[in-house]
Parts: sequence; C-alpha cells; structure tokens
Amino acid sequence: AVVSTQSTGYYELGFMPLDEDEKPSKQGVVTFLSFCCFGLVPLLSYILCELIPSERSIAFPISCVFTAITLFLLGMVKGRFATEKLPVAGLKVLLMGAVACAASYLIGFIVSSLLLKDDEDPCTMV
Repeated sequence: AVVSTQSTGYYELGFMPLDEDEKPSKQGVVTFLSFCCFGLVPLLSYILCELIPSERSIAFPISCVFTAITLFLLGMVKGRFATEKLPVAGLKVLLMGAVACAASYLIGFIVSSLLLKDDEDPCTMV
C-alpha cells in the first residue's frame, strides 16, 4: 500500500515538507556548491603539504582529522535543522562518513592488489 503524506505526515516519517516557493534548481545548486566546498576539505592537507615538501608524510593523517571534524560539524548543522541533539547528529554523520571512507579504502586496496604486481607502487603509476 502506498503511504500518503496526509495520513502519516512528513514529520512522522522524519522529513520536512517542501515549501511551496522553493525551487528544485535552487536546491540543486546549493547541494552542488556544498559538495564542492566540503569535498575540498580532504584535499586541503595535500595541497598545503605540497607547499612544504618536508611535511608530505603527514598529509594523510591531517586529511583524516580535517575530514572527521568537517563531517562532525556538518552533522551538527543537519541536527539543527532536523531538531536532533547536536552531538548525536554530529556523531551519526561522522560514523556514516567513517564507514563510507573505510569501505572505499578497502575496495581500493582490494582492486589494487588484484591489478598490480607485487613490485609496483600504485602511487608512482601515472
């Protein structure tokens, strides 16, 4: 059976109703710009470490820390709009991001181990 929004309501499902005057194109642009801005955060440490060549080895840990902080803050912002407790909302988004990151890293590791020979370094392949 199809659940109508009148019978259950958006709030019972955990969704906020769309305003009549909001345009999907505006929401799309905001989403795209947010993705571009916050998607740049993990790359910032690599960009900064290129400016200081002696610090290249710490780029990955710094990237992880910056990304974790950003995910937590984004979760808190989401929690403010969704009327959740801010620390809980922040931790939820951080946990989802960590799981996604771990899955991506694992898939990359598996694919590279299947495709590369033992003596090849994936970082030097261009």
